[in-house]
Amino acid sequence: MKKIYIYLMVFGMVSGLSLSSCKKYLDVNKDPNTAERVDPKLLFSYAVVSYINLRSSGDLYIPFALAGQSIATGGNNPTGWGVPSEEQYKISSFSNGNSWRTYYTAVGANLKEAIKLAESNSPVNNNAAAQSKVVLAMASYEITTVFGDVPFSEAWNTDIQYPKFDAQKDVLEGCLTLLDAALKQFDDASPLKITDYDLFYGGDLNKWRRLANSVKLRILMTMVDKDPTKAAAIGALVTAGNLISAPTDNCLINYQDVSGKKNPKYALSEQYNGNVSFFFGTKNVVDFMRPLNDPRLPKFFAKPAAADNYYGVENGATADDNVNVRISPSLQSATEPEILFDYQEELFYEAEVQARGLGVPVNLVAANSLYMRAVAESCKFYGVDATTAETFSSGLPNLTTMTAAAAVKLIDMHHWVDKMDRGIDAFTQWRRSGPDGSETPALKLPIGAPAGPLFRRFEYPITNEISTNPNAPKNRIVFTEKMWFDL
Repeated sequence: MKKIYIYLMVFGMVSGLSLSSCKKYLDVNKDPNTAERVDPKLLFSYAVVSYINLRSSGDLYIPFALAGQSIATGGNNPTGWGVPSEEQYKISSFSNGNSWRTYYTAVGANLKEAIKLAESNSPVNNNAAAQSKVVLAMASYEITTVFGDVPFSEAWNTDIQYPKFDAQKDVLEGCLTLLDAALKQFDDASPLKITDYDLFYGGDLNKWRRLANSVKLRILMTMVDKDPTKAAAIGALVTAGNLISAPTDNCLINYQDVSGKKNPKYALSEQYNGNVSFFFGTKNVVDFMRPLNDPRLPKFFAKPAAADNYYGVENGATADDNVNVRISPSLQSATEPEILFDYQEELFYEAEVQARGLGVPVNLVAANSLYMRAVAESCKFYGVDATTAETFSSGLPNLTTMTAAAAVKLIDMHHWVDKMDRGIDAFTQWRRSGPDGSETPALKLPIGAPAGPLFRRFEYPITNEISTNPNAPKNRIVFTEKMWFDL
């Protein structure tokens, strides 16, 4: 079966944005270009919902999960996604364009306006502004890992018609600055904050602080190989603590088994493939997990009745329904949450910090404890019972018996496997895991993909925001070109 394109159209400009697109949802403005009566929480909520829907959508999730080889199409399998597709680097212009517009209009512009309104209110709603800044930093980090150099310092400014494209390093530095500003702005003494419209934490400022610090760590870990001076900041952050420290700190939103509120991954197979997943487990993931007897295998994948074990398919190859596993319906269910940051991600970063000695002395004992906890938490998150999860993780190879370099490779592999169903997150983890040719896992060109380097990014969409902007890149930057952080 050939793939079916499903797109959410979101219109607007990177700068000079009209908020009239929000009017039909909020119906609160006299002037559609002025949000003088909007409560910041409404803009915040709309931005957050738009953000998670984009991450779960065919515009962002499918291209990066397939091109990044954390899932597979099943080739010419009759009920697979079909080839050629995103797995062969055939990225639709709608995916590029819709992702760009959603990031900049539905997400970024609404968050920027929420910050402006919160800070201009009397009394000032510092907490709402800080909450919005954290999410804006997360989304902006994602925009640059998707597209590279992008508008940031001049984006969402109605006085600037043609915003400049900031270098990726400057965008990442700007995200760190946003997070620092948010951390300073949180005010426990103020009763003003977003609570009922805060789908992440219900206004729990302590959890917001921990999220902000963990997102800082994520950004620094993405930067440090290109900019080794970031190691000191990483060490200081990990030593200071106040990072995501339990599953109750997870930043995620659950979908609902209600029409119009189901996870888009599920809705796709429900509507177009008879509730059969279009996607298969890739050898890169399944064939790593199988020898370990990983208890997440039945949580991640549906094994054919005729198969004697779990077997993945090579990216681009045709899957055999009697042999190869599909993505499990229990993983991509109607209610599967969209995860923006979870406890195991934090633990994997901290394990890597200890194994590499980033701002701290190399400590493989600490790294081993952290990586085993990360795997156990991943197992429990995906539904493995606690006893089985702890037994499995404690039986993994001990990092103290290997070199630091080998330990880092193993941490990175488990980190990537944990994110296998998170599209852009898994892809960025792979890109940052080592220089070209030394990433974890060692991906190879998918069957049917054009000869040349591996996929690295979205190309800039052909939109009015870019084509008429004299500050936009003039030369085509192709999908195989590495970004600043991607060595």
